[in-house]
Amino acid sequence: MTKQMVTARRRWNAPDATDVPLEALWDFHFRNEAGGVCRAMPRAFLHAHVWCDHLSEGAFGHVCRDGPAPHDMLLCLLRHDNAASVYEDCVSRCSTR
Repeated sequence: MTKQMVTARRRWNAPDATDVPLEALWDFHFRNEAGGVCRAMPRAFLHAHVWCDHLSEGAFGHVCRDGPAPHDMLLCLLRHDNAASVYEDCVSRCSTR
């Protein structure tokens, strides 16, 4: 059986995206707060967490310099990056809507 993949970005407006196995994602939720030094988001986007060792090597330029792997990473899942059925499956796993 083929793993279901989800296309994800680090931020809603990031140019780079990568595919992540759906079963590697957790804590699906909508958020509209960017956090850190990023600008405010124009609306709420679907997000989920993943351990960095479930990403392909070098995805998003991530390297484990700040301590031993794995690191928890927050990813943004955009509707237009994914097939409708995949995106809706992710939404159905949401803890908040």
